[in-house]
Amino acid sequence: MLDFINSWNRKWQHGGTASDNGMPEMEKEPEERVPYAFPVKKVQVTADIEIAYVDVGSENNSVLLFIHGMGSGIPVWEYNISELKKHFRCIGIDLPGHGHSSRGDFPYTMNFYTDVVLSFIDKLRLSHITLVGHSMGGQISIIAGIKAPHLIQNLVLVSPAGIEPYTAMDKQFLINTMSGVVASGNAFTKNRLNYMIGFCNNQEKAGELARKMAFYKNEAVQFGKMLQRSVQGMLLEAMNHALDRIPQPCLVIVGKKDMVSPYPFLRGQAYADVVTFETSKMKNCKLKVFPECGHFVQYQEPAAFNTEVMAFMKENELQKKPIK
Repeated sequence: MLDFINSWNRKWQHGGTASDNGMPEMEKEPEERVPYAFPVKKVQVTADIEIAYVDVGSENNSVLLFIHGMGSGIPVWEYNISELKKHFRCIGIDLPGHGHSSRGDFPYTMNFYTDVVLSFIDKLRLSHITLVGHSMGGQISIIAGIKAPHLIQNLVLVSPAGIEPYTAMDKQFLINTMSGVVASGNAFTKNRLNYMIGFCNNQEKAGELARKMAFYKNEAVQFGKMLQRSVQGMLLEAMNHALDRIPQPCLVIVGKKDMVSPYPFLRGQAYADVVTFETSKMKNCKLKVFPECGHFVQYQEPAAFNTEVMAFMKENELQKKPIK
């Protein structure tokens, strides 16, 4: 796998395109429309931030609010929303700096993203929500669950960021590394590599998802700033020390072959094992490990993922009571 990545990266650096090795370019021309599988709506959540979202299913059903990870977007949930909308009201958002939502010189910290999500919830007057967060979206979901337990009923965390026990030196090294990536102008390349590594043994699905992303070539500078600040936020606003404060029932899903987190390369411990240990601190948590998946479990094995979410929701709907 690493030989393939190194070969691909060398080709990109010498003028080849990612598609030469089967992985398409993620960034598009500014005028190129990137259609989503569901109708896109928009809502102004602050004076300078407009959030793009999809909202399907019955308004009479429980709400699943899907929050993607860094450098991703609503399409990462396409196969989940298409099925789960039959049973729930499914809402997916593009975070600021992503997809069809506002770009800008925003802080892109985890608390910034969380406050945007909570403002979105307020604007749509949602309540009794299950947050379904992937990667950075998982970290945002944890913070939102702790900040607003009266609104957030359950958490589904998929390959959640922010739970690895990095040392202060680790954090500074990773922040410096990301700064170097951005300074070199390789932010888009870094994002493509995350997709390739994130699917491990299924590059066809990695390419399929990458083609659905709405990132535009003229936004490379802003995109780089967003990645840099998001990485810094994930590291400096880590949540591994606060997992025992999560009041909601929680389903944690992780791929055994997840290699996106740099923790295994720094500390020699598999990410899935880290997740298993750290989530044992949670008061009411169910862990599901998918043996043949990488970072994007919900896209790589959507049917099995949807089944796990359905079972979790059924169990907790029967036990639903106000969170105090």
